[in-house]
Amino acid sequence: MSIDPETMEDLLASETADVALRPLRRGETVEGTVADIGGDEATIDLGDRPAGVIPLRESGGADELRVGDRVVATVVHPEGPDGRVVLSLRRTRDRRPWSRMEELVHSGEIVDAPVIDANRGGVVVDVGMRGFVPLSQLGSVGAIDTSEASVPEPVRALVGKRLRLRVLEADAKRDRLILSEKAATQQLRRERKAQGAAQLNDGDVLEGTVASVASYGIFVDVGVADGLVHRSEITWDKGVEPTSLFRVGQKVRVMVVGIDRDRQRISLSIKRLADDPWASFVKAVQVGQTIEASVTRVMPYGAFAKVAEGVEGLIHVSELAAHHVADPNEVVRVNDRLPVKIVSIDTERRRLSLSARLADSA
Repeated sequence: MSIDPETMEDLLASETADVALRPLRRGETVEGTVADIGGDEATIDLGDRPAGVIPLRESGGADELRVGDRVVATVVHPEGPDGRVVLSLRRTRDRRPWSRMEELVHSGEIVDAPVIDANRGGVVVDVGMRGFVPLSQLGSVGAIDTSEASVPEPVRALVGKRLRLRVLEADAKRDRLILSEKAATQQLRRERKAQGAAQLNDGDVLEGTVASVASYGIFVDVGVADGLVHRSEITWDKGVEPTSLFRVGQKVRVMVVGIDRDRQRISLSIKRLADDPWASFVKAVQVGQTIEASVTRVMPYGAFAKVAEGVEGLIHVSELAAHHVADPNEVVRVNDRLPVKIVSIDTERRRLSLSARLADSA
């Protein structure tokens, strides 16, 4: 069924009228035009709605408003004593920063703000309004002794500095604005990893700086992102503890050896920038040859011995001596030097089997 234009216009007019007739609510934002200024108030034309009024003491005075100005105001009282709507410009202005903070909670955008005060619980920052960063959300001060009666010195030292922060909570009703430096750092790291994963390629050789050291490896900042040098990729030598070789801030050269773009992980290597000692070793020796070795580790099933820089082999417990050996510690100690015979070379698995028993009998 068709609807003639006049009927459609009537329907639209009716819908507009319904909206206009809906009662205003306290806290609602409305837009209008300054129709008159007199005495201690400004009258606001709200169109089809009842007129609004803004007390001049609340708006900042008559100098702030002019007849004909368009204003956005907040409803304080939907209907005052004289039937007019009481409005507030100040509340609208006060609400705007909170609206901005609420947007930042959802968007995750990072903000830069100065620290203006510190206390035992954290620091106060200025983001156009006062916000609080709890101690648990501060990433630039390390571990803090919370048992101190006064403000911890590392926290006090942040006053006057600028922090990069993410808004975690913005609750205007409770006047509660909570921010986090740790969350911002984590987000920036994720963004850098995504950027790095998109820009880098396997085989790239880069200059970097050690960002952190752990038992499982070191993280290196290569400019566009951080990457992990797993402990197995640090050196060709076996059994080396990463924390003994590197310190935070140290400059290193690394090679990109893996990029997981889905998980935004970058794998790096230091050892692959040097010649592979295993490849050189297997070219220089042959099965049955007797060579010198130095014991590096003693295990219940035998002993590992270093035969060249970066190359180790296993002397099985059955190959340690001509007689039965129940405990390898009975016949060898770490750093013992002894002749061994090469029993087998597994090139694919990079495994070398040695025998002290056969070398002794040779």
